[in-house]
Amino acid sequence: MDEANQETHGIGGKLSNDPKWTNAYMERMTRMVERDKNHPSVVMWSLGNEGGKGPNHAAMSGWVHDFDITRPVHYEPAQGNAKLDGYIDPLDPRYPKTIDHAYRFENPQDDSYVDMVSRFYPGVFTPNFLVDQKKDTRPIIFVEYSHAMGNSVGNLKELWDEFRSLPRVIGGCIWEFKDQGLVKFDSRTGQNYFAHGGDFGEKYHDGNFNTKGLVDSNGKPKGSMYENKWIYQPATSTLKDGFQLEIKNRSAVKSLADYIPVLKVLENGNIIKKQVLKPFNLEAGQSTILNVKPYLPKMKADAEYLLNIEFQLSKDELWAAKGYTVAEDQFLLKKKEVVFPVVKKENLNVSESDAGFKIKGRSFDINISKANGALSSYVFNGEEQIFSPLLPNFVRPLTDNDKRGWKSNKFLKQWYKAKPKLTNIKIDKSSSEIKIISDYEIIKDSANVSVVYNIKPDGTIKVDYSLKASNKLPNIPKIGMQMGVQRKFDQISWYGKGELENYNDRSFGSFVGKYSLPINDLIEHYPKPQENGNRCDVRWMGLTTPQKNKGFLVVNDTKVLSMSVWPYTQENLSEATHTFDLKDPGFLTVNIDLIQMGVGGNDSWSPVAAPIEKYQIKSGDYQYSFYLIPFTGSKNELESNLKKFKY
Repeated sequence: MDEANQETHGIGGKLSNDPKWTNAYMERMTRMVERDKNHPSVVMWSLGNEGGKGPNHAAMSGWVHDFDITRPVHYEPAQGNAKLDGYIDPLDPRYPKTIDHAYRFENPQDDSYVDMVSRFYPGVFTPNFLVDQKKDTRPIIFVEYSHAMGNSVGNLKELWDEFRSLPRVIGGCIWEFKDQGLVKFDSRTGQNYFAHGGDFGEKYHDGNFNTKGLVDSNGKPKGSMYENKWIYQPATSTLKDGFQLEIKNRSAVKSLADYIPVLKVLENGNIIKKQVLKPFNLEAGQSTILNVKPYLPKMKADAEYLLNIEFQLSKDELWAAKGYTVAEDQFLLKKKEVVFPVVKKENLNVSESDAGFKIKGRSFDINISKANGALSSYVFNGEEQIFSPLLPNFVRPLTDNDKRGWKSNKFLKQWYKAKPKLTNIKIDKSSSEIKIISDYEIIKDSANVSVVYNIKPDGTIKVDYSLKASNKLPNIPKIGMQMGVQRKFDQISWYGKGELENYNDRSFGSFVGKYSLPINDLIEHYPKPQENGNRCDVRWMGLTTPQKNKGFLVVNDTKVLSMSVWPYTQENLSEATHTFDLKDPGFLTVNIDLIQMGVGGNDSWSPVAAPIEKYQIKSGDYQYSFYLIPFTGSKNELESNLKKFKY
């Protein structure tokens, strides 16, 4: 889409209705078309952007339609009819305050001089709404959609489920491809950072509104880019009953014959079988069935199995090498039941004081505080592991969509203001395991949490978390716990979705596997610091030294976890306005959550910025459990400890 350099956002269509400006409008259009008319990459013309509408736009369209009969014409503001609702002359001084994009939904009939219906920033409900307007049969395009500002681009799958179900909808353009931060040096901290609005002394600016891309200012893809790749991929697969894999070619023209299909079977995250298949000569729009059962190994009773299908390039292309995966899907074949191994019965020394409970074993000392009911100290082989207590947590640092958009801290303010208040703590020494039960009031008379620490003779702690919350409370931002651990455990390995960050409404392009990254690569460095770095469907996560011989392991119980690690505190992330504001507290913040709400992102400035309903968390009762295990040794002790869980 080649677009004329015409935008009068602040004054709407005032100039388009002024004949003094007709020549200027026409010049913008004619010069562009003359310059680019022979470029095969140009498939449609656009009259401009966010410039209201009027006779000057009609003149631009009339000329280009007559000059070039081969390409359609687009203009998003050519919508609605102001005369139906308090018409004001465009030359009236009041006009800019009343009319610009005001008639998208109220009166969706678009002017006749455009060849398609165009809209900005739809909700999931918008495509069907527009199609239901029976007066218009033109194609529908969402010329800007899925605003990618900060941690965003949620529910892209649901938008495309709608797009693909409605033949009139021809797609859209994610706003936008790349962040536009400028490198600037901060003399106070000695750091370079990506500067945005206001950082150059300018009085009028839009803050970090220039950092809204699928790739960062250096061109590095974010997690949202991989989600986008999966949504757009040319082949898609669905596993039916009886190991029947339905494969569909989504392309409009191209056969799948140029791609190499590859099946991979994963056992507990490790690839144990790879099968290269013959290419499918599957024409555009067609489907086929593949029986994958002959390719599957015998599955162990105590292991988890996943099946991946990939479509890889069969030859080198200008943009990628042979073997690059163009399309991929993953299916859970068999779930693993986590069973904690039996440990030797050893006597634990338990003491109680006004400060709390101390549990002493052969190589560890564990303290549970009576002040906050939390695991506040774990000295393992003489080294402290815990630098911030393990406490219930219900919020995240606000994303751009949260703060600028739907304002989650206001709509869900009871949870944002909630502070765990210890109401009771008790100990149970009736078995070889020591149990300490901490009960919290979260929201008075409405929400309570019980945390049970099951301390085993070998020092492993199983944490059982139970939330009881009234369904009259607002939705919950997240359900989980947070703690601080050794700063030197900065190599993060996990079995879950990856490699880059993912969230419950932006995880379809992330696949379960075993990954390992240093902390600086695990987190996402948004120019405006905010919630980042989450991984969904985590079975286990190890925070280790680079050699993996020393560290701290978190293992799920019956439910997969949602986890992240930051070299900052949550408070610091929430308050920082630039990356140079982030301070290393000397420990790593670990979030061990059951679930976190989605990131949303239909836009970043209105209520539709919120995650859609299916990706929000209803207030109610929730339970989950996990294991905590510090370790040290001379070899890869992470693997040794995982073997106890048969991972």
